[in-house]
Amino acid sequence: MPDNARRLTILIDPETKKKLEELARKSDLTVSQILRKLLKNHLKDFAAPADKPDASGR
Repeated sequence: MPDNARRLTILIDPETKKKLEELARKSDLTVSQILRKLLKNHLKDFAAPADKPDASGR
């Protein structure tokens, strides 16, 4: 983890936490690694090119 990393605390329901922990175990990753990847991919989706139509189809 880079030295400039920052901690983020979130609250999730127990069932979601259980599912994340199971996925982490099966994937041989940590929950933090999975969440970082999900967040990075989700943010990348919002940084799409300007010529991509918005929800209104423009």
